[in-house]
Amino acid sequence: MQKTLKWMGIAALVLVLVVLPLGVVIAINAFDEKPNPWTASLGVFKPSAVPEAENAYVALIAMAAGDGADGAAYAREWLAEERAAARERRAPAKIAVKRARRPEICDPAQVSCLTVVRDAPADMDSRLHAYKEDLDRYEKLIALRAYREILDYPFRLESQFPSYQHLAAAQRVYLARAAQKAHAGKIADALSDVERDIAFQRVMLDGAGTLVGKMVAVAHYMRDLAFVTDLLQTHAAGLRAFVPRLREMLKPIAPVALQMDEIIDSEYGFMAQALKNPAAGGLTAEGRWLDKIATRFFYQPNATLNKLHEQYLQTAGLLRQPPAALALERDHPAVVEEWKLRDTIHNPMGKVMLQTGMPSFVPYALRLVDLDACNRLVGLGVEVLAANLRAPDVANGVAELAAKSDARFHDPYSGKPMTWDAGSSQLSFRAGAARGARKVFNLEQGRLFIRL
Repeated sequence: MQKTLKWMGIAALVLVLVVLPLGVVIAINAFDEKPNPWTASLGVFKPSAVPEAENAYVALIAMAAGDGADGAAYAREWLAEERAAARERRAPAKIAVKRARRPEICDPAQVSCLTVVRDAPADMDSRLHAYKEDLDRYEKLIALRAYREILDYPFRLESQFPSYQHLAAAQRVYLARAAQKAHAGKIADALSDVERDIAFQRVMLDGAGTLVGKMVAVAHYMRDLAFVTDLLQTHAAGLRAFVPRLREMLKPIAPVALQMDEIIDSEYGFMAQALKNPAAGGLTAEGRWLDKIATRFFYQPNATLNKLHEQYLQTAGLLRQPPAALALERDHPAVVEEWKLRDTIHNPMGKVMLQTGMPSFVPYALRLVDLDACNRLVGLGVEVLAANLRAPDVANGVAELAAKSDARFHDPYSGKPMTWDAGSSQLSFRAGAARGARKVFNLEQGRLFIRL
């Protein structure tokens, strides 16, 4: 009898402490919220308005084709597989390609390619020869004047973006060849190359609707600016005759190309698509019983999407702040709320997904501001070149020119002229997106500079 009472007591305790609370939580999560209009409109992907034959995104995909292969055919096969995988809710199959290993090539964002070419011209010849097919594809790519990602299928976490590493490698080779031309005294030809590349980076920067596309355009534009900076510092005399072309090349970037609004729309759209059904969207493992139970009893799709909308509005407002205010938010995490007791009871799985699923977009927005600032900085360097200052008053002349410069050359963070340091002969601004003590070509301790 005592043993029976003991087990009845344990059963009653389990009922009170576990079963009843669990039942209450399940009952609470059985009734979802009504969806707001945003949840129905965001995450619905439409065909690209740019015909595929004119779309640089297709040419970008083709950069990863195998040696001797038809790049356009590879791009069509890649897109067809992505669409099929999305429809069938599976991971896309890898397309087999054969590519010979390419040699390393100098990166203008890391070192002076002009110095590399000067020190080992024959070695550069052999390296460039290995990239002949990549250069041909890259020149076709940058000749296009429309760029739009093709996302006319439900984008899942398992979906792929193109292999941007081949694009970056081809751009490095393209600029290394331009450095080779400059070293040979063909300044006009080298400038023509970088003009075409910057023009394309502006097209991609303006047309990119995804975060990865936007950041790739930023990185490639920055590489172009590093190359132009290298030219200014090593071939100033030869460049002076081309000041009008340099001014046109470095004209202000259109404000719309520096905005994050469309990027936020697409990134939250991807997340919304996944959150409508976490298993179908790839957020959970479809076959695992624990995930099935969690999404069945502790997840409310509409409540999660409505909360995502609140985060979206907060993030969009945050990123519209002036650069100086935005820089203060650099190290803050994504827009999330403090976890409360109610979150353990109401839609707990949805809250966890929201807190872990979205990154902070502030560092990416600051990269756009840094790009704008670098474009201004190099443009100011061209104005110094045009002034043709003579020794011994170069330092005073640059200081005066910077102080009196047009607002389009000012530091976008402070709204003031770029900083001139006579001791190091550097014009600079402090980059908002830089972290820690990174040191690369023309970037030290978060300060981007140009030596004059």
